[in-house]
Amino acid sequence: MDKFLEITFENQILAAKDGDKFVEYFAPFMEKLKGIVSAELYEEFDELLNGCANENNRFYGVQGMKLAMGVLEGTYKLTI
Repeated sequence: MDKFLEITFENQILAAKDGDKFVEYFAPFMEKLKGIVSAELYEEFDELLNGCANENNRFYGVQGMKLAMGVLEGTYKLTI
């Protein structure tokens, strides 16, 4: 099921017009970084940050869909 949710989530991100919206959120950090490190190192960090952001989005996207399915199925239990 998780693989199905991952594929669905990734497809939704790719189809979205604002799929790269996270770039906007990290812009202040990246601008500060650009002024501190070399262009080569900046590119390396940019690639690493994009990969980490994508993995983070995938994880929380799938977890959110699983939670939504649990709510709809009546199996969700509040754990606070």
